Order: sequence, then structure tokens, then C-alpha cells
Amino acid sequence: MRWIEIETADSTPDTKLQRIDQSSGHNVIQTRNIEIVDWEENVDDIMEVIGKKCSRAYPGHYLLVVNARHSGKVLDLGRVIEEMKKIRSPFLEVWIVAFIERDDLKVVRVAPGGPAIDLKARAELQKAKKQKPFLRRGVRGTDTEFRDLGLVYLPIP
Repeated sequence: MRWIEIETADSTPDTKLQRIDQSSGHNVIQTRNIEIVDWEENVDDIMEVIGKKCSRAYPGHYLLVVNARHSGKVLDLGRVIEEMKKIRSPFLEVWIVAFIERDDLKVVRVAPGGPAIDLKARAELQKAKKQKPFLRRGVRGTDTEFRDLGLVYLPIP
């Protein structure tokens, strides 16, 4: 199963992520609504950013992704996980994406506390280049003609 990012024009959620689940023998589209926030240079503590988002009324099925690009600051993920246990969060899950080096990322689910994933971005993107695409980007409203897009298939992981 692969997740596909779908851009939205609405202000909430920031983006949607969809995947096709074929475990039941049918194609079931599962959608995740995602709010994204940046940990900005002028905020010293990442918990200020997370707390502000958690104080707003979001539906319980939303995910929060915090983009931690704050250079020069130490990010104590253990402390963040402990503080998340004390906060009443409206989000189903809260994730932090931390950029360690140019091609090195750490992705951590801090609520509920969970897995940490180390990603080598360049290596993962090279692997993704070998996958066969199954969606084609189109342009709306350019003409009224029909055109053959070829065979459509869904790769099974």
C-alpha cells in the first residue's frame, strides 16, 4: 500500500494523504487529513508551536506534522513525548520531522509516543525513481477532446 499526496484548495486541512487498501480484496481509499506547522526561528521551544495548534478545535481524525527546521536549537524528543502526554491534543497523531543534515531526516511520532524513523532522503528518493508511476498529472480546462492515457494499473507492493 502506498500513500499518495493530494493537494487541496481549502485552508483546512493543509493537505490530504490517500492510500488504496487492498487487504479486503477490494480497493478501499483511506484518507488522512494533515495539518502542517513550521517550528520557526523566532520561537525557542517547539512545545509553544505544538501547544498553540493543540489549543484549536481540530477534528479528532486529523494528523499534525511539525516541520522542525529550527537551526541551532536542541530538540529533546523525549521531553516532547512526555509533555505531549500532559496536553489535551485534538489530533489523532502528532509527528515531528527534523532535518538533521542535508540528506538526513528523523521522523518521530510524539503523540501517541511511538516509532522514530531515520530517513536518508537522497537514498529514498533514488529508490522511488525506480517505481513505475500509476498516476499522470493532467491539466484541467485546456481542451474538450478525449485522449487515451494508456493502460491503468495499480502496483501491488
